[in-house]
Amino acid sequence: MEILSSSSMAEADRLTIQETGIPSAVLMENAAAGVFDYISSLEIPKDRIAIAAGSGNNGGDGFALARRLANAGCIVDVFVCQPEKLKGDAKLNYDILLKFPVSIIELDDEAPLFDSYDITVDALFGTGFKGEITGFYAALIESVNETSNFVISIDIPSGLSGSSHNVSGICVDADATVTFCRPKIPHCMYPAKKFCGEVAVVDISIPDFNVEAVSEGLYLVTEDLLPRLAKREPDSHKGTYGHAVIAGGSAGKTGAAVMASISCSAAGAGLVTCMIPTSLNYTAELGALEIMSFPVGIEDHFKAEGAEEAVDFLEGKSALGIGPGIGRKEETGTFIREILSKSTVTAIVDADGLYHLDKETLETLRGRAVLTPHIGEFARMTGLSADEVQADRLNLARTFAAQYGVVLVLKSADTITATPEGITFINTSGSPALAKGGSGDCLTGLITGFISQGYEPAEAAVLGCYILGAASRRAAEGKSERSVMTTDVISRIGAVISELED
Repeated sequence: MEILSSSSMAEADRLTIQETGIPSAVLMENAAAGVFDYISSLEIPKDRIAIAAGSGNNGGDGFALARRLANAGCIVDVFVCQPEKLKGDAKLNYDILLKFPVSIIELDDEAPLFDSYDITVDALFGTGFKGEITGFYAALIESVNETSNFVISIDIPSGLSGSSHNVSGICVDADATVTFCRPKIPHCMYPAKKFCGEVAVVDISIPDFNVEAVSEGLYLVTEDLLPRLAKREPDSHKGTYGHAVIAGGSAGKTGAAVMASISCSAAGAGLVTCMIPTSLNYTAELGALEIMSFPVGIEDHFKAEGAEEAVDFLEGKSALGIGPGIGRKEETGTFIREILSKSTVTAIVDADGLYHLDKETLETLRGRAVLTPHIGEFARMTGLSADEVQADRLNLARTFAAQYGVVLVLKSADTITATPEGITFINTSGSPALAKGGSGDCLTGLITGFISQGYEPAEAAVLGCYILGAASRRAAEGKSERSVMTTDVISRIGAVISELED
């Protein structure tokens, strides 16, 4: 599903009205119908409803909604801000509403209380809002937030921008948001997403071809968007699905490489070998009976002397996941850079593998790598602060992927996968159960496993992110999210994949 910015949504509206010929008043009526249907579906009291309406088209949606609610027998009070500024479809619906049995209260300098209403509808500002709310509107939004029993925002919580995930000043803190045509950036990315509550996307008759015409190459990952997972042919064998290698582990961190290897196998790789420092090999072999091991060197961490035998071993392999638990010793960095630059296998670089990555080695990975940093790791890679990355992570991820010709997976609660071609995916399938050590290792294994089976790096990244998130939700069923272990998540991977195959 495409994610639209405020400008692309406005252009889709314009194409629909001016070129397709659907009147704007029809779109507004359809929007009101979508919000009405959503309210009707809620299993909460909805006898008394307040609508706080602005003077733009968002307010017009609220006026059209008020008519439908009144016709359904609800007691509706509409609080109007600056009705003298109404024009176009908003004024049309306001004038019609004056003839209905609805109480219309013009707001001036005192914000009302909303505690006597079952639902408060926020129809103040739409997706085109920019800047920061101040003055009376700030007081009004504060009252909505502090005195309402349940808040529904039309299209976007007022105070948020339709083109940014950042939050500037006060905004409506909605329990639910009903948006139109497609989700917008703040519906999908934090911190703005926290203020949207449950997001429902409703059709208002904007044609798909108009959306495709304005798409900026940004997509929300849903099951429908995922690459197809075909069931295995009855005459296939382990060689059909590739031989993946996970290189990682150091003293005290052997488990990271083992968990990544198990996840790689759970994703479907035919053969998985855990490349491990020799002194840790016994522990690795005990970690999973299905996983082969390839011990390198004689110590408890990788050193440059082991790079040549590692490169030789990687010859003919399907994919290399490198970094889980690998450590930050300088000689380990030399080992990593040597094998990444001298082998030609598709590489998934994670964790401390990213710590050791320099620009020269990164250039050798062009067209054959997936990098999976979290915010802090990406900040180090780009020379920015974590706050700077958070504030502009969508654009930064896109720019980095295009500049270096890699697939970048920027991990967070709304994980971004950016491709060198400029296509970007936002994954929101995860849960707070993933806020625990080992989750990133699991993701590395999943992506490596899918690449081993022949999926393109971007496809494997999108699949891995979605499946990891869905498995974390399954693992949290019947228990606290805080108690979920990464091994619990790994054990649910198969169930998620089975559903996707079906």
